[in-house]
Amino acid sequence: MFAQRFLRTAGARAFSSAPKPTSINGKGSLDAIYAAFMKNNITYVSTIVVAAVLFEGVYGSTTSALWESMNRGRLYHHIDWSQFKSDLDDEEEAEDDEDDE
Repeated sequence: MFAQRFLRTAGARAFSSAPKPTSINGKGSLDAIYAAFMKNNITYVSTIVVAAVLFEGVYGSTTSALWESMNRGRLYHHIDWSQFKSDLDDEEEAEDDEDDE
């Protein structure tokens, strides 16, 4: 029982005396990011807006490319409309050309 209490107390002291990554001990790893982007409110908001626009552009183009590759030949703009032309279409185009003159 005494040994258990001693080990618990010694462990707590060792854990609490370990160096912590705070500003008291020196600059942390996020200080450069804070100084560049988060120190001023307008810079912080601008960073968020620019990051959101860039993320949306990358995400949108990635998902569109993925959708196109998975549905190649099945989408409306992939249809070859010349295969569906008929004689009536040719006559209508000829009539339209005559009307234009």
